[in-house]
Amino acid sequence: MKDNNNKRPVAIVTLVASAIFFILGFMYPLLQTGFGIGPFTIKKEYVYISTSFRFFFDQGEVFIGMLLLFFTIIFPIIKYIFLFITLLGHKTPRHHFMNAALEIINKWAMLDVFVVAVLILNMKFDSTIIVSKLESGTTLFAISVILLMTSSLITSKLPGKKEKLNSF
Repeated sequence: MKDNNNKRPVAIVTLVASAIFFILGFMYPLLQTGFGIGPFTIKKEYVYISTSFRFFFDQGEVFIGMLLLFFTIIFPIIKYIFLFITLLGHKTPRHHFMNAALEIINKWAMLDVFVVAVLILNMKFDSTIIVSKLESGTTLFAISVILLMTSSLITSKLPGKKEKLNSF
């Protein structure tokens, strides 16, 4: 069963790569928006993941802002920490409780994709005056989500796991 012994390092490398893309997704803008006429842009503004939820708070959309904050920042960080702890073979005092909580919350994991889509739709207008285009942060964030899902899947297939991990 040499194949099973190679899964843990692959899961760790995939998780580290996901974390790097996640951090890069915060450093680069999700999209560029501004005002312009034809090929000339008069005013440019960049939207980052870290500032996107503030946009909704400023607009009075507290519920959407909280969803965005939780599902794009807080929840992924909790998942990274828990997966790293699990892959390193450590158990927290409330490991089973944390696993169960993540399993329940993860049912809503696609909500982060929905919230980013709402953000993009909210800011992207097809107009000759309002200009908006996707930036590299969107791709970096998407790659981090895919790699995190891959690492979770690999972790769920590790031998000797008594608790259910396939729901990450």
